[in-house]
Amino acid sequence: MKIEFSTQEYRDLLDILHVADVVMSGHRRDEDARTGRHRALIQKFYALAQGEGLDRLFTRIAGTQEYAPAAEFEENTLSHPLIDEFGDHLFWDELISRLTARDAAWHAGGLERLNALSYDEREALERPINERYVEEFSKHGIGNLALVEQLGGAGEGSVATSD
Repeated sequence: MKIEFSTQEYRDLLDILHVADVVMSGHRRDEDARTGRHRALIQKFYALAQGEGLDRLFTRIAGTQEYAPAAEFEENTLSHPLIDEFGDHLFWDELISRLTARDAAWHAGGLERLNALSYDEREALERPINERYVEEFSKHGIGNLALVEQLGGAGEGSVATSD
């Protein structure tokens, strides 16, 4: 397969690949075996920058065949603002969604009862809770957020983190 790109298109592709690279590995301490093939492919594109007049964007990591974004790439990429915006949106979305589910389960008498509700019943229960959180966080961010007590066992269990 042969694909032709202009230098600008290639530069844009590097931004896209960097977003993918950060999503797959930026939050991990250790390599994830599931993404090895994908990260190897991204490395091929990073390496090709060396021959396209974009050498200043990536530096070879000493003692390896891998490349890392150089300061010029990091400072001028669209990747990081997009990732930051996505992370911010995801944070609020997940916070509101999880708090809504927790509170709805409490009001329903437990998660099992909440899950037994019809779609319409669950929506009628969750909608006002969700709207209240959207309004609160839109006005005050996390300014009024405090951990007071755990409601009736809702939300028990471990929290999944990146590692």
